[in-house]
Amino acid sequence: ATGSNPLGYRWAKALGHTIETPVPSLFTFNIPDSRLQDLAGVSVKQVCLKLPDAGKTLKEQTGPLLITHWGLSGPAVLKLSAWGARVLRENNYQMPLLVNWLPDYNPDRLRKLLLDVKSQLPRRFITTSCPIPIPKRLWVSLVTSVGVGAQNRWAELSKKTVHQLVQELTQGRYLIQGKGVFKEEFVTCGGISLKEVNFKTMESRQCPGLYFAGEILDIDGITGGFNFQSAWTTGWLGGQGIGNS
Repeated sequence: ATGSNPLGYRWAKALGHTIETPVPSLFTFNIPDSRLQDLAGVSVKQVCLKLPDAGKTLKEQTGPLLITHWGLSGPAVLKLSAWGARVLRENNYQMPLLVNWLPDYNPDRLRKLLLDVKSQLPRRFITTSCPIPIPKRLWVSLVTSVGVGAQNRWAELSKKTVHQLVQELTQGRYLIQGKGVFKEEFVTCGGISLKEVNFKTMESRQCPGLYFAGEILDIDGITGGFNFQSAWTTGWLGGQGIGNS
């Protein structure tokens, strides 16, 4: 049975194995938010994502991001969903998400940049003159979200609005409301406890003569081919173990 089929878990459990509760991993986020509306297809080369309510053990994840019709996707999201698979499941996939659209800029540097633009280009319209390396459509959406209109010029930008914009760009708060609507999670987090398997041969420590490989084990990795490699490696080791037994 494959790791995606519960039959394998039932057989292993009947033979004395511990099954770490399987949960989805490597999935996209459903985030219905007005700031993301009409931005489907917009991609950002480097963002930093964090689950602020997940505790100190879950670090933020960085990487490319893609805005979709239903929320957020891309490598940064998939990596965060892998590291946060269990805490997201525990919270029924309803959690706040902090998005830093400019991880290479600290807030003070960004604030100074915006104030410099205000003093140097006071007559320019804010929505049509994006001074930072993010897509123009995203810039328009984010400045609009802090109350900037299409006819507002840089000279009109108040210190309060500058502060709000810096917050929006570096600590934008969104709410995850489920996994991606198409349920396209790629791998499973959980499975047969690794303590109960001899990784030299992939033979069960609980039931001699029984071998495991692939996703049925409690192994899951981030994107980049790691899950394929785990399946290939454990399959090869298991085959060698059976052949030499």
